[in-house]
Order: sequence, then C-alpha cells, then structure tokens
Amino acid sequence: MEKVLITGATGFVGSHTAELMVRRGYRVFGMVRNSSRAKFLPDNVEPVVCSLFDPDGIAEHIEDTDYFVHIAGLTKARKREDFYRVNSESTKILLEALAQNSRKLKKFVLISSQAATRPSSEPIDENIEPAPLTDYGRSKLLAEQNAKKFMDKLPITIIRPPAVFGPRDKDIFFYFKLASMGILPFVGNPDRKFSAIYVEDLASAILLAMENPKSAGETFFVTDGKIHTWRKFAEQVGDAINRKKVKVRLPAFALWIAAFFDETISFISKKPTLLSFQKVRELLAPWVADSSKIENMLGFKPKYELKTAIEKTARWYIEHNWI
Repeated sequence: MEKVLITGATGFVGSHTAELMVRRGYRVFGMVRNSSRAKFLPDNVEPVVCSLFDPDGIAEHIEDTDYFVHIAGLTKARKREDFYRVNSESTKILLEALAQNSRKLKKFVLISSQAATRPSSEPIDENIEPAPLTDYGRSKLLAEQNAKKFMDKLPITIIRPPAVFGPRDKDIFFYFKLASMGILPFVGNPDRKFSAIYVEDLASAILLAMENPKSAGETFFVTDGKIHTWRKFAEQVGDAINRKKVKVRLPAFALWIAAFFDETISFISKKPTLLSFQKVRELLAPWVADSSKIENMLGFKPKYELKTAIEKTARWYIEHNWI
C-alpha cells in the first residue's frame, strides 16, 4: 500500500483530499503540529505529529513516503510576516528535507492559489506574469518559486485553485448563512467575474496530478471550466436555501469601513483579521483563470456544475445544523 503524507489534512481542502485518497486505497498520513490536533483528522487518516519548521522531525517521516501533498497554509494572519513564514518558508523546509532524505518520492504536490497570479476579468493561463495584490498572494507566489528551485531534484507539481467551496468551508459559508436569514448580499459590483471549483473536484484534480507522471515540473490552474458572477452565485445560493429573500447591495466602501474596524479589533486583540484592507482589494477584483492545460495534459474533467455543487453544499450545511 503506497504512503501519502498530507499537510493541512484537518482543514477544508485537506480533509476532502485525504478522504478521497483513503477511498482510493492509499495509506494516508496527516501531519499535525501537536497530538491534540489529531482528533480532527478524517477517519482512517493516521497522525504524524511534527512541525512544518522541524527539519529533523520531518526527515523521520518522509524516508519511505511515496507522495507528499502540501496543503497547509495561512489565509488570515495578524502580521504580514506570518504569511511568508507559514506559506513560503515551510515549503522550502519541506523540500530541503525531502531532497536530502526521501528515498522513493514519486511526487510532491504544492497547493498554491490563484491569488499568487493576478486579477483578470478574462481567462488567464499559467504563463501570465504574476502580480499578486496581497501578502497572502505574494507568499504563495514565493512558495511556488521555492518549489521551482527543487524541480531538478524532485518531481514537483504546483496547483493553483480559484475560489473553492463545499461542505465544511467556513469562508464562502458567509453567503449561505445570510441566505438562510433571508438576505442575498451583492458586494461591490455584483457582475464581477470569477472562477470557482467545488472541493470534491479539486480533491480529484490533486489526486490526478499526484498520480500522473506527466504533471512533474508543471503548474496548473484548476477550475470548473466556467466563468461566474457573484450575482449569479448569490442567486443560486438563495435558490438552494429555498427561503424568501431580500436582495441587499453592499457598496465597496462598506467593505472598506468593515475592514477598518476589523483591523482595529485585530490590533487590540492580537488576533488575525477576518477582513483586512488587503482582503478587500482581493474581494473586489475579478479572478478568472483558464484550466485548459490540466484538462488537455492530464484529462481532468470537473464532475460538478455550479448549481449542483451549491445545492450539495447547502444540503450539507442544513443537515449539519450550520444554518
């Protein structure tokens, strides 16, 4: 039985990916920073207690690893330096440890982000010159650059997901929660375009890239192949919740005001911001990517259209009493 080691397996994308790999017959290990986090791992995922910043500890667990999937990362932070430490530095430490200690690694898959590239209202491909808007995006780009330095030593694949949603997500959940209260929010320009992918489709793409030798040395966008607008997304969330709704238009300045208060609270409480000024810049921009490369090279085909994926997500939130 081949061994897969996953960072971030207790998180949203990581847990779905780990569950899929267990179903496919892999022996899956989830790296957790302490033993108390092991209880959050999916069923049949074995814990590996180790810090991402402990090269010696990492070395103990990777010698016989067949595949390594690096999903862990920060999307929110109190200090900008935290993004670079967790998202960029940890990638470099992992790759150095793998290059020195792994005997049979078949693939290292780095989960980056569309935020590492640049905003666009038209589909961009993997050759676009990056110009990230935020420290989060810049830290993910730096992680990609760190990975590329090891591509002559290790079989590495980089995946750039767009907006990801599905069961257990706590970010886009905001739309579902408000819809359950009878509110359909339209933030900024409701016809702003973006790419998206359902979390189960993303997990399938990660597995496909991990298994296929052709993916080594490559970078891929992974989307559902469609261009969406936030107006359409909000309306379909409202339909899935199936309650009487009032459409509420929130102008861009409302987000900036909210970010000001959140930044102030973060400064006082010493906790990460939920809505920073940088996050507002990212939210108000269009983010459209072209995933033709992974479709043509690896044969990836998303299973879920947006409407079906939203309905599945809403059903999960309702069944698990999130809304």
